[in-house]
Amino acid sequence: MEEKKTKKSIDSNSEALRLLDLQLSLKNESKISNWLCAILAMGFIFTFAILLFVTPDKEFSAEENRTLATFPEFTKETFFSGEFGEEFGDYMADQFPLRNFFVGVKAASETLQLKQTNNDTFINGDFLTARKDYPDEKHLETNISAASVFANAAKKRDINVIAAFAGRKMDVYDNMLPPTYGAYYSDRIWNTLDTMTDDGGLDYINLRDLLREESSKRHDLYYNSDHHWTTHGAYLAYCEIIRQLGKEPYAKEDFKIETVTENFYGTTWSAAGVKWAKGDKIDFYRFDGDEEYTMKILDKAGVFEGVDGFSYTQEDGFKFAVKKGFYVDKFLSEKDKYAAFIGGNFGLTKITKDTDEERETLLVIKDSFSHSLVPFLSRHYDLVLVDLRYYTKSMIAFAEENEIDNVLLLYNMETLTEAGYLKILRSGAK
Repeated sequence: MEEKKTKKSIDSNSEALRLLDLQLSLKNESKISNWLCAILAMGFIFTFAILLFVTPDKEFSAEENRTLATFPEFTKETFFSGEFGEEFGDYMADQFPLRNFFVGVKAASETLQLKQTNNDTFINGDFLTARKDYPDEKHLETNISAASVFANAAKKRDINVIAAFAGRKMDVYDNMLPPTYGAYYSDRIWNTLDTMTDDGGLDYINLRDLLREESSKRHDLYYNSDHHWTTHGAYLAYCEIIRQLGKEPYAKEDFKIETVTENFYGTTWSAAGVKWAKGDKIDFYRFDGDEEYTMKILDKAGVFEGVDGFSYTQEDGFKFAVKKGFYVDKFLSEKDKYAAFIGGNFGLTKITKDTDEERETLLVIKDSFSHSLVPFLSRHYDLVLVDLRYYTKSMIAFAEENEIDNVLLLYNMETLTEAGYLKILRSGAK
């Protein structure tokens, strides 16, 4: 028995010695592989560090459609407060070499793991939806209160005010969201909106419900890659709005639908990083005589200088870019193709029909959802479009000075719950 134990012990020691010899024999090979890993890692770090500092900084990302962070100013105060560190982190993230490539790699890896979101974007094939959880109600309360004050003040001056609020894509296409997310956040904020408008005495057209009814039948009410509604979605909104203004909408057959691009990649695509998703098509709803309109854009910076079809004029001491028609084709070859509708976001835009007939004027206080509505509304009214982000005059005073009888407040829920500038509507209301 003792002999068996001794033999077993010897066998164990022999095996241990054999494994030790094997380890020693592989020692040099292990060193080589470890050195290679270390060299590759350090090479990667130093290469990208060098590229970061020798590559010129970009001020704007066309793919993401946003301004990028630039190198922050270094001071003793910003360093010790931590502000410099935060801004430098943003700078590193925005200016990192091959950033767009790595954004795409991250999106692909998330998708391969069967995750349904990336960068706060729901991914359902090519259908991309910005994720918006329940927002702070403070912005909504402030904005609805200001809109109510404006509408009540306008009513006392015999100015008719129509409010129309559009849904975000997630509000309208809740059937395209993950089942675990559903319509809870959308339903809750719209119920809150109903309560606030009732309390403020503000009647509004619920464009979310209007398009939501259609959403189960067709998926072309909002762009797959963007947060805006499509021209068809805008047409449905126009029909409801114009009826509320006491006029009959033109039938869809009265327009000739012209597809002007099939390669529109919008803001949601930029955020999602899904480089493989197909682009959207943009349609113009054309009609006979739609070039017989003059569009004047308050363009202090001269954005349209040298652009085909534009000239300039001085009006009330301001510089206006002038063009025939509603569309700016130059944007169809750029990233922000939605700007082809009336040229994008400006503080003040006037659109009049070239005719001697007397026409009513409609003041539209708006966000960018109104841009694709312009061709439809222009068949009934001369238009004055105001974006309160860039034009801060009292709207009550503006309406009185310009003898405006009808006002349309048109905003989408994202603006109502995130923007802080609608409080300007209170100005002059008392």
